[in-house]
Amino acid sequence: MFASLFVCCALAVGVPTAVLAFYNTATVEAGINVKLQAGQMSVWRPTQTDRDPPSVVSLDGYDIGEGSSIALSADSAGLLTLMDSTSEPPAPVLTVQLYANARLRIERARLPRFSASALGDEYVLRLTGGRIQVVAHEAGRKFTLRVVSDHASALTTAPGTYSFERVGDALQLHVIEGNIIATTRNGEMSLNLLSGQRTVVTASSAAGALPPPRNLIRNGRFKAALQPVWQVEALTAQEGAPVGTARIVEEGATRALLLERMGDGLGWGRTGVVQSLDARVDGARDLRLVLDFAILFQELPVCASVGSECPLFVSITWRDMKEGVREWIQGFYASGTPQIMAGAAVLPDTILTNPQRKHVKMPLGQRMRWETENLLPYLPNVQTIESIKIYAEGHAVRAQINAVELLLVD
Repeated sequence: MFASLFVCCALAVGVPTAVLAFYNTATVEAGINVKLQAGQMSVWRPTQTDRDPPSVVSLDGYDIGEGSSIALSADSAGLLTLMDSTSEPPAPVLTVQLYANARLRIERARLPRFSASALGDEYVLRLTGGRIQVVAHEAGRKFTLRVVSDHASALTTAPGTYSFERVGDALQLHVIEGNIIATTRNGEMSLNLLSGQRTVVTASSAAGALPPPRNLIRNGRFKAALQPVWQVEALTAQEGAPVGTARIVEEGATRALLLERMGDGLGWGRTGVVQSLDARVDGARDLRLVLDFAILFQELPVCASVGSECPLFVSITWRDMKEGVREWIQGFYASGTPQIMAGAAVLPDTILTNPQRKHVKMPLGQRMRWETENLLPYLPNVQTIESIKIYAEGHAVRAQINAVELLLVD
């Protein structure tokens, strides 16, 4: 009788406890999608090593699994999206912008199996080369994101935007929005970083919160009127053709620049704004462009037949030490696929008459943040940044720019 009572009590307590433990610890893998934006992007599946031939990623992209590794070549870009596959439709939980020469392994991407579970999301990304930017979306439940390298690691539980770059034997971190804890490899030193702060961490040291870079652009968040800081440029190919408009729009507390030229049969046009900077940068250590924007509409696929009609361009005019004036340019598009047929570029992904950088494909209608690498190596013997121009080119176009910065570290 006592044995039966004991078994009955054990079952009465143990079964619910085991069920509750399973409910609170069961996980499922997040949906993981990779997509090329420019250049070349390769993926090694979880069962492969880096000695195996990788799979090539296209602009259409495809789904991969936890444990996969990703590598980008020079002058390339890619987008990695982790999604909550238990929701309908799947909702993005992490968006990772991959820049040139990035090498990343998705070590863990786990979500609680049951929506009422006490368990949170868990993501672990290993960065072995290059630079990434991670947007942790607000998902309505707790999560942990850990980015690790051979020399340091970073941990956050706060939604926000974070940048990580592997440079030599150090990990550079920038908290664009949110907060993060950076830790040395041996765990002996750690540093809490808040929004706007950055640092450099090695295996044995952390540099502390570094001073912010100097922004060369005025009214880059468009909180004031465009003029006189920004000058509007609106050009067309034919006299009397409709011109585009550049104006400030408001969305609640947010102000943005809208470049717009809409209609049918418009022909070529350019709509943009330009700001004179006249900023000396000789002797500087780092110069980076940051752009927060969305391409809302484009009529011509890719950037048209010679690659010169992107729905969004950024152009930096600069002067070298011999007083020669030169131009650095980056284009973005959202619709179409670059094509080469019979040895000729039909829809090129660069400007054929001025091939500098590959145009980058961005999701249509989605607000994105883009940050270049250090531009100084691409501006040989630069002395002065003369001006910056942001413009939409083509036929019918609409692009919104929420912020632009040109950040200088002396």
